[in-house]
Parts: sequence; structure tokens; C-alpha cells
Amino acid sequence: MSAERPAIAGGTPVRTTFLPLSRPVLGAAEEAAVIDVLRSGWLGTGPRTAEFENRFAATIGAERAVAVASCTAGLHLTLRAFALGPGDDVITSPMTFAATANAILHAGARPVLADVLPDRLTLDPVAVAAAWTARTRAVVAVHYAGWPCTMPPLLALARAQGAFAIEDAAHALGATLDGRAVGTLGDAAVFSFYPTKSITTGEGGMIATERAALVARLRRERLHGIDLDASQRRGTNFAHWEAVSLGWKYNLTDLQAAIGLAQLERLPVLLARRRALDARYRERLALVPAVRPVVGPGGAETAAHLFPVLLDLERLRIDRDEVLRGLLAENIGVGVHFRALPLHRHFRAVLGTPPEAVPVAADASRRLLSLPLHPAMTDADQDDVIEALLRLVQHFSA
Repeated sequence: MSAERPAIAGGTPVRTTFLPLSRPVLGAAEEAAVIDVLRSGWLGTGPRTAEFENRFAATIGAERAVAVASCTAGLHLTLRAFALGPGDDVITSPMTFAATANAILHAGARPVLADVLPDRLTLDPVAVAAAWTARTRAVVAVHYAGWPCTMPPLLALARAQGAFAIEDAAHALGATLDGRAVGTLGDAAVFSFYPTKSITTGEGGMIATERAALVARLRRERLHGIDLDASQRRGTNFAHWEAVSLGWKYNLTDLQAAIGLAQLERLPVLLARRRALDARYRERLALVPAVRPVVGPGGAETAAHLFPVLLDLERLRIDRDEVLRGLLAENIGVGVHFRALPLHRHFRAVLGTPPEAVPVAADASRRLLSLPLHPAMTDADQDDVIEALLRLVQHFSA
């Protein structure tokens, strides 16, 4: 490891102000929507939430959508709705946020990690098939960085085994595969509205599904397992509610839904800007052999949620973490998406999966870094990112 500071010695930073890795785009429309809800006197789950669900489903071409408190909550509810629990295995990706595996564990099932494709970092269908056993009842396919997972073989495998294919679509609102929207490629899909995502409600998530039979259970269990929520008891008709099943406090509020509705209006513009930045990065970095952007499958259109790159460390005299520190010294925000789950002590202990069991994911974990990408970025901002990265790559080339 080089003892040099991973920036040009004695040089001034590329930027005088810090460029964040991500930033939400909010404005007058979101402010007005929130004020309308405040003035309505109805702040909890109610008419705005129902409208948001309907508009979201129409946006991605899904039959039904159920708003929830977070993507994690949505994954948990979805796994329960498919009656997954103790004794069941659920195959998923090691290249994901902790929430994916945690939701499986909370449902009582066992996460089984299958390795990923080298340049895409989404589930390798061959590895999934090899990991399948008589205990396997579902696969949770993680769409990565805005690129869709290769769903058709995973769905076909699940269908052949009488199992379920669930999309973890936290990164992928707006992505498509062969002309079909992410969220309509499996049995159910769960989206995130965290502040860094394609649209935000501050915190929140959405479950999309074609399966009408799931919806009543999802709506009931997102709010304590009661049969009538407060919005259904409004008006002049008195009705007793009853707790009919186990449930959680996983509902979305009308305050959040109002922001989401305004964000949905912006979605085409936000996606267009993200994709333009993604394409511009790819064009500018195409001739930099030490930097390889992650790609998607043929026939896919990215949501451009993140811009992760894999470093060819054999061409550099510094490691990935020194590159991260160097970019921060240039006032460029950075991230790592992700360190494979077996590299986290909690998941090593709970799952018993060593890093060498998923060699592609483990190798990518030491090479990956994410560059800033969000609709508020200007071309000049992006030029600064590229200049800073090139400075480091050139100065520390092997």
C-alpha cells in the first residue's frame, strides 16, 4: 500500500465545495402538496395514500400497489404474504444492502446467497440453480444500481419448482427489461422511496403485484392486522374494527404520499437527467482502462440510480479505499455499493457463508466504488468528478 496521500501532492482540490454522492430534488410542488395535507386535517394513511398507490401502479403498469413505511417493511410483508417462514430457504444476492437479508430473517426463513455475474453484479442464474434445494421456496432478485436483474430464467426456475420470484426493486424505479417495467417481472416487487432513490417520500416504500389475493393481507398486516383502518372508518357510519391477524406498524402516511405524488410528476424528467449523466460517464470513462463501469443485461434500460465502477487494481499502486479517500480530498462524495454480505460479521455468523463461497461478489467488494449521480448535478459537476478520478488513476498508475 502506498504511503503517499492519494491525491496530487501539493495540488489544490478539483472543487472548492463538496459534491454529495446523492441529493433529492424537491421544490414548490412538494411543499404545496404537504401544506394541502396539513390543512386537510388528515395526516395518517388515507385518501392521498390510496391515490399514490393507484398512480404508482399505473406508472409502472402493475395491477396493484400497496404503500408501506419502507422497502424493508415491504419485503418483510411480501415474504409473509407468500407464507414463507421457518424451514424455508430464500435465495438472494450477496451484493445488496443489509435490508434484503434482514427481511428474510425477520420472516423466519433462511437467506441463501448465490453469486453474481462479474460485470453486472446481479444474480447469476446458473449460481441460483446450483443453490436450489428442496427447501427453496423463493428467490429475491436484487436489481442493482438501476439495472434490472436477468429475471426470465429466475422466474422460469421458480415456476418450475412451485416457488416465488420477488423483485427487490429499491434501485430500479423506471428501469425496463425487454420493454417491460421493473416491478412487473416477477410475482411481486418492492420499491424504496428513501431520499437517495429515483423518487422520495423521505422514508417509504411500495409493493407492486399482479396477485389480487395478496393485497388484502398486505394492507391488513401493514397496520396491526386489523380489518378496518382509520380511513375506512371515516364518516357517519359507526363500525367496530377487529384485529384478525398478526401485523405491524408499516403504513405510509398521507403526508409522505403527497410528496410521492409530486415526485411521480417529476419522474420522467428525473430519469432523463439520470440517464444522461450515466451515458456521459460511460462515454468519458470508456478509454480509462483502470476504471470499468458496471453494466446491465441486453435489452435493458437503466434507472441510473447509482454509478458504480470496478477498479482494475492491478493497474494502480493504491487500493480502492485510498482512491475513495483521494476523491474525498478533492471534495467529491463517494460510496461503496456494496461490500458483499459475507464480509459483514453479522451475516457471516448468522448465515455461515464464507466470502469464498461467492468469489465474484467478494472480489468486486474490494474493487467497487460509486461516483456521484443525481439529477441536481450539472455537467460541470460531473466534469469535476471525472477530472478528480483521472488525476488519481494517472498519478497512481502501476
